Amino acid sequence: MNITMKELFDMVTKTIAEPNTTITEQDKRKAIRVFLYLDEFMMENVPEYCGGTEFSKIDFGWSAAGILDELEGK
Repeated sequence: MNITMKELFDMVTKTIAEPNTTITEQDKRKAIRVFLYLDEFMMENVPEYCGGTEFSKIDFGWSAAGILDELEGK
């Protein structure tokens, strides 16, 4: 099963919002923070995350920045 970063973000956001079914901007901002924490963890603990490998195509920080831009209308 392949999951896109957008799908992963939606899953994290829904989990944060539980037990509510309505997703708020605050829920999305919390999910962005989770992505930024994952990005920091990966940079510090997984050398391949920053290298020129296939694994480095996963970028939680870039995804978080893009989602934040969407929220702020940029």
